[in-house]
Amino acid sequence: MKSDFKELHTSRKIERAKEFSKLTGMHVNHNEYPEYFFGDPEAKLVIVHLQPKKEANKADLYEGDFKYSDFEEYYHFYRNFGKLTPRVGDPKFDRNQISFIRPFNVIAFDDSKDNSRNLERVIDEKLQLQLMPFGSSKFPTPLIKATASKTDLLKPYVDMLLDTICEQDRDYIIFCGNIFETVLKDYILQEGGKKHQIDYKFYLPKDDGTTAKNKSRFSKIVLDFNGHKIPAGIAQTYHQQGLNMKEYGKKCCEIYDQA
Repeated sequence: MKSDFKELHTSRKIERAKEFSKLTGMHVNHNEYPEYFFGDPEAKLVIVHLQPKKEANKADLYEGDFKYSDFEEYYHFYRNFGKLTPRVGDPKFDRNQISFIRPFNVIAFDDSKDNSRNLERVIDEKLQLQLMPFGSSKFPTPLIKATASKTDLLKPYVDMLLDTICEQDRDYIIFCGNIFETVLKDYILQEGGKKHQIDYKFYLPKDDGTTAKNKSRFSKIVLDFNGHKIPAGIAQTYHQQGLNMKEYGKKCCEIYDQA
């Protein structure tokens, strides 16, 4: 993280981001600040997403004055992102996060009518990590899966994620999106010829009281990384349109807590 920050402030670009674009054919912004994390690095709940969604920036170099004077200011901003970036209205992404996370009982959400602080808490009282810290307007899953299966392109990014996760004791670690089945497949613990992954499929109730036609998915896994055995979950259905996030979070938490 520090090396990318220093390189951006020195050369106004991050070379490994440019190389990623070149190898994959997927543009990532090499000329902007990377977003490795949001929230509390010591949090008991870790949520992992693919990447920050940003407009494609095709400039050769970072333009204008630097936003942060030093690394400490940069780190402080992302550690307190919810507090320092007032939310407008009730953004759908944040509302869905609240609905999904609430059943895990790790954040003290305010249930009163004046619950605007929940938008701050859902960011600052968990740790959100990004697999790819460089912003992009899209993340073409088939392209990344194909690249990941042929090269070790994503390994440095996965290793950095897991290093960060292992720095503290965690209660819940959730990888959001089915692409993590591909990304993490070589990290899943194997013992006695058995892979430590249990897959679940289930129907969820919809908001209108009926039952969803499609099954939702969640997997319990154990990751093997640098001597650590890391219990975690993959919420494959997290990004599905129209998903009842409250019920999905409740079911994922129930499965995660099973012995």
